[in-house]
Amino acid sequence: MKDKITKGLFLFVIFTAAAYAIIFFFYLKGVPRNAKIDFNWVFISGIIILFVIYNYFNILRVYFLGRIFSKEFTFYDSASFTLGGVLLALITPFQAGGMPFQLYIMSKRGIAPGEGTSILISRGFQSILVFIVTIPFTMIFFSQLLTGSMVAMLLRYFMILYSILFLTAFILIAFTNKIKKYFESKRINKKVLSFIFRILDEVINFKKGIISMFTKGLKENMISILCSFIALYAGFAVTYFLVRMVYGRDDFFLAFNIQFILTYLSAFVPTPGSSGVAEGGIALLYSQVVAKEQIIIFIFLLRLITTYIPAFLGLLLMFDKKNVFREMK
Repeated sequence: MKDKITKGLFLFVIFTAAAYAIIFFFYLKGVPRNAKIDFNWVFISGIIILFVIYNYFNILRVYFLGRIFSKEFTFYDSASFTLGGVLLALITPFQAGGMPFQLYIMSKRGIAPGEGTSILISRGFQSILVFIVTIPFTMIFFSQLLTGSMVAMLLRYFMILYSILFLTAFILIAFTNKIKKYFESKRINKKVLSFIFRILDEVINFKKGIISMFTKGLKENMISILCSFIALYAGFAVTYFLVRMVYGRDDFFLAFNIQFILTYLSAFVPTPGSSGVAEGGIALLYSQVVAKEQIIIFIFLLRLITTYIPAFLGLLLMFDKKNVFREMK
């Protein structure tokens, strides 16, 4: 486990360093001489408060989902699940490495794989729900830019992508048995057929888990959804204070909406932890609110607060002496 994490971190550092180098040489085109940080106590307090809110409620959203299936699932388990997942997402393509890790910790608390899968997928759908609720306001906010701009292209990309995801999920959930019978009637390679059936079986398990969430666990599920909105909105809002720290533009909603776009964009990047693309996206989109000579500092501060520190906390939790993940080989 330690070897895999070390290798993943090495790749992440390489991609990230390359991104900073490219931004430095091709975007800044020289050493910034007027770079500075405003250590205003209001900005620092705002960053700390929103950082705590984001991570605390991000942990709570999983805690309440886990409690539906196991009363043994603790806040500490949820913290390991969430922050350990951040670490493994940081070192794997498409941020997918945390899922086996998270299923394992749930299984140690008596949560069956199918139930654990429903928690993982529900957590993902909660993020999509936040997207659906927020995207109309973002489109209205950026309405003046929706003609040939980068923002317009990204918004259209999101609308198409998430529409396809929802349609695919709906078809799989609504017609699982019919899809299974269809593939059974076809002459397909056994390995391919087995892979397809594993996916469909997980869909069936997911449906069972969802039924439990909206029956015996309805209260916990609703609280978890509320925690998702609080956590993600705090994550989007923290960038305003980071922008102000580097003497950027005083526009809360602009910073909020840019971070909203970047957050959902980074979820579909193949590099470990979105390294490279995240830094480039920050430089591109935040150039509207942050001066060029400040952009490198801003990128580092933003990634530090939203990614590096939570991943480091996840590393500490993963290898804490009391953590069940120390049992993994």
